[in-house]
Amino acid sequence: MKGVNERLETFLRPDPDWVERRSAERQPVDNFFSYRWNGSQLTQEAVKDISLTGLYILTEERWQPDTLLSLILQREGPLETNPERRIEVQARVVRSGDDGVGLAFVLPDDSESRQWESLRDDLIEQAKPGDMLSLVLMVEAVAFLSRICPGGAEQVGQLVHGRLSNHKLENAVAIALKAEILLLADGPASDKLRADPDLVVRILEDGSCTDEEWLRDYWSGLLATSCAVDGSDQSSLAFVGLLSKLTTFPVRILTVVCTRATKVFRESGSVSAKPLACNLEELMMTTGSRGLQTERDLQRLCELGLIEDTDSNSSTLSTRDEANITPTSLCLELFARCNGHRGSLRDFYSGNSRRRRTPIRA
Repeated sequence: MKGVNERLETFLRPDPDWVERRSAERQPVDNFFSYRWNGSQLTQEAVKDISLTGLYILTEERWQPDTLLSLILQREGPLETNPERRIEVQARVVRSGDDGVGLAFVLPDDSESRQWESLRDDLIEQAKPGDMLSLVLMVEAVAFLSRICPGGAEQVGQLVHGRLSNHKLENAVAIALKAEILLLADGPASDKLRADPDLVVRILEDGSCTDEEWLRDYWSGLLATSCAVDGSDQSSLAFVGLLSKLTTFPVRILTVVCTRATKVFRESGSVSAKPLACNLEELMMTTGSRGLQTERDLQRLCELGLIEDTDSNSSTLSTRDEANITPTSLCLELFARCNGHRGSLRDFYSGNSRRRRTPIRA
């Protein structure tokens, strides 16, 4: 496959001497567009001018300098199925103008980058013909993963090639993109965050099994909180293991108890919860669970140390009107991490966190 510069030449050169004369000088182009995922929808923005080193796009956005964007460049129209007729590239913001933003291409040329590029191209081949959205999502997800685990191309490649169906791959892409949004809320410092490739692969694999968006968002939160400046946040492994052991209904109960419980803030910075009892009928209506299933789910949460284990949570739960559902400190931290919160628990539960708590969608 041709490199980015070669494909730009194919798209843009007006004569054989174009490369020699205009390698850094930008030239106007017509009907040439950039496509990108902005976190909520696909956007299409006209390219005003372009060169072998960068481009200027017409947009109302005004990103901070050095912001990194993943772009698809091609002629206006439906998705080009021929990779030679489109360009997937990362570009860094260098300046803002009255009508748009100037960007410089980021074109690494090392073996690791080539591994990620090969993986990206393989994933793009799986996108549905004519589906520009799928293409852009794939490119953005791979670019994000390459940033947070630069040495993980092989592990991620083994996952997507050998263990994920097309449907699960779509779920994994959604998890990665939501995690990227959570990290971007941390500002420029997020560029320095890294994660262990094996942990990233486990999160994507386990999380891809769910089709419920709110639950995938929890996996995204764990992926975001697994990132650290040195890439070695070993504490995340335990929380990934906990969420892996829970099915939908126990996680719904966990959400209820962590949201409703009155929190106790200690000078040490730790957070606990006051005793919390709940009417079983109300709990079942809120979570969509039923009798014996609710009993089993509460028992499971007790076994994992996520709600307080008291005598009231006995094998006769189904005959009682109320149950103790007091979340443990471990449960409160798991819930905060599932919502992408990496700071103190006090900030999260006192309302000072920028993270929005995920509602239940039964």
